[in-house]
Amino acid sequence: MISFFRNLKSDVLKLRRQPLLLVQLLVPLLGIAIFLAYYSFTPYSPISKVDGYLQVLAVALPTMIGIVCSIAVEQESVAGNFQHLLTSPVKLLPFLSKLSLLLCLGFGSVLLASGGFGACYIYLMKESPYGLMFYVLAACILFMSSVFLYLLHFFISLRFGKGASIGLGIMESLLSALLLTGLGDHNWIFIPPAWAARFITIWVQYGVSPADSIPETIQLDWGIRYCVVGTFVIMVLLGLWICRWEGQNSSE
Repeated sequence: MISFFRNLKSDVLKLRRQPLLLVQLLVPLLGIAIFLAYYSFTPYSPISKVDGYLQVLAVALPTMIGIVCSIAVEQESVAGNFQHLLTSPVKLLPFLSKLSLLLCLGFGSVLLASGGFGACYIYLMKESPYGLMFYVLAACILFMSSVFLYLLHFFISLRFGKGASIGLGIMESLLSALLLTGLGDHNWIFIPPAWAARFITIWVQYGVSPADSIPETIQLDWGIRYCVVGTFVIMVLLGLWICRWEGQNSSE
């Protein structure tokens, strides 16, 4: 445990030399500003505005995850060709530390994007149909349903490089938006990029309603099961792959 926190402290210090933290802060703030400005003169209902913003946030997440994972991995490559990660006595620890930092920053960024929008919508525009806790829980839903993508893009960045991670993230965002339509009604539970957008849509529509009011055709229960099991499986597979990875196959 001491070694883990030592690695985590080292990763935090490295943030000074890379734009990772800046990206995680500025992108949510920019998004909030753009949507609040747009919503200030649009005639849509308050619920439609909240639904639209959270859906856009969910659709943008895969691309953002691809970018931040590639930045974090590229920093290790430039600093010493992954030697810090590969020469640790316990090989999994530095990777676990790096992933933990990415997940913490990711949660903070999503919380800022959702909670910040909610706070401004409640206290500045005074139009929000929901309380602040609604937006905090929305951030938790978005983040938890995106952990799979963090693990996937961490692997893609290590194995194939930053271009592959960012490119895959863009394709996942497009797929996520497509599966919000009727095309994804019966397929979204099998496709990880669609989880966040679908879960958040269900949350906006039924979050303040009793659980038994959610139609079975929405497949919420199955979606949660696939999300949990899929995240656990990729976590195990990533750990096994890291134990065998020697760094020679990584590329820019």
